[in-house]
Amino acid sequence: MSDLEKTVGIEVEDSHGREKERREVNKGLEFTQEEVSVLKKALRKIDMRVLPIMYLMYLVGAMDRYNMGAALINGIIEKLNLTSTDQGNINSLFFTTYIAMEPFANIILKKTRPSFWFPFIGISWSITCMCMAAVTNATQAVIIRLLLGIFEAGFTPGMITYLAYWYTREDLGSRMSIMFSAHPGSGIVNLLYGAFASIKIGKLIAYQSIFIFGGTITLVIAIAAIFIIQDYPEHVKFLTEKEKALVVKRINASQGSAERSHVTFKSILETILDWKVWAFAILNLSRTASLLILGLIGPTIIKSFGFSRSEATFLFAVVSAIGTCSTITFAFVFQKVPYWIRIVGADIITAAFFAVVAFSTNNVVRLVFMFALGIPVYAIFPIATSWMSVNAGSTQKRALMSAVFAMVGNVVGLAVPYLFTTATAPKYIAGYSLAFGLYALSIVVALTLAFALNKANKQREAHPQDVSHLTPEEQRAMHDFHPSFRYIL
Repeated sequence: MSDLEKTVGIEVEDSHGREKERREVNKGLEFTQEEVSVLKKALRKIDMRVLPIMYLMYLVGAMDRYNMGAALINGIIEKLNLTSTDQGNINSLFFTTYIAMEPFANIILKKTRPSFWFPFIGISWSITCMCMAAVTNATQAVIIRLLLGIFEAGFTPGMITYLAYWYTREDLGSRMSIMFSAHPGSGIVNLLYGAFASIKIGKLIAYQSIFIFGGTITLVIAIAAIFIIQDYPEHVKFLTEKEKALVVKRINASQGSAERSHVTFKSILETILDWKVWAFAILNLSRTASLLILGLIGPTIIKSFGFSRSEATFLFAVVSAIGTCSTITFAFVFQKVPYWIRIVGADIITAAFFAVVAFSTNNVVRLVFMFALGIPVYAIFPIATSWMSVNAGSTQKRALMSAVFAMVGNVVGLAVPYLFTTATAPKYIAGYSLAFGLYALSIVVALTLAFALNKANKQREAHPQDVSHLTPEEQRAMHDFHPSFRYIL
């Protein structure tokens, strides 16, 4: 065969491939029994190579972000002479830089590569965390927490985006829940904090040991991530060529190739102007508030029930253990229940549990319901995040939506720390009132989204449009407005 014939053959094959890809955008693919078997094997490989290192990084990130909860009851208040305002500033101002950096984090992730970005921010925040042990006053503590916010901002929205590089919409929900079980899992590490706090090392005060040991663990994991994190499925070596081809084909049909996608000014503008983006983000307000109340203030609340510092530290680990188990259980047991029903149901239950913790006069009852809060608070967070992610419509819009979702949710972090200080203890009336209001808002927004998405699906079924004349890239640029795209309720 001549070079010309080879070239023409390749061009014809590429043309046929592009034509087929046009028809497959947002369409379900049919695979042979053999291909299904190959895909299952490939997914198991991806699970083993992608999830563990990201899980560990999310775990230690949550540890380093919320270790102030353990530090507040292990000597930092007395050592730094912190007023109630100082306590609020140290926890709250962290979120100013955290929120400010989140919109840019996924753009940087796309401009660099995952195997560089995640280890870089992990190493940076681990060193910053250890520096907290050296601060001598409230001003220095605030500065360090501001730096920590800059470096940690990129991980959660980046992780949400990165998982979609490897999994389709159908695969994403359960994996997201597994990943987010690291959040309450980090609270179990409070047992380690309790151990660190009880170890007398030279002249170190208990809270200093917490920062040093926690940061060291993160540093080791972040350095290991340099050699473990994979970039895109198109180029990995742990998949065979056949596995790689099927995985990439399936992802392309579901949401498009992450490697080929580009965040443009047009996609940024379209995302900002889409009301659904902000509605999903509002759902994150109540979830973030609850996570902050438990993560940052949980040990302090338990201590207000009459327990000692060490007892409160260890008892909070029970809340986290319950949350870890419930997050994984909800991922599989209730997988077929619509997202909006799970969210509304969990919101009602969470508000009821918070009411008992806030207003009961029996400390034993309050402690039991504090434990019970670990079930809905932690289990529903990845479900709300997944609902946002699976309805983005494209890789580039998901990257932007994830950043907005995290940014808006974390705005509540500017207020919560001031509402749960020694000055507002033990009733924390304003803090609990904020939580109740946000849950009421969440229920209304979830019901509105469910109605609107269902209506859009019915309209697209009733009025189908053929856009196969557009290139795959042009179709992907339609995001969730593609006529073949169906929202998942």
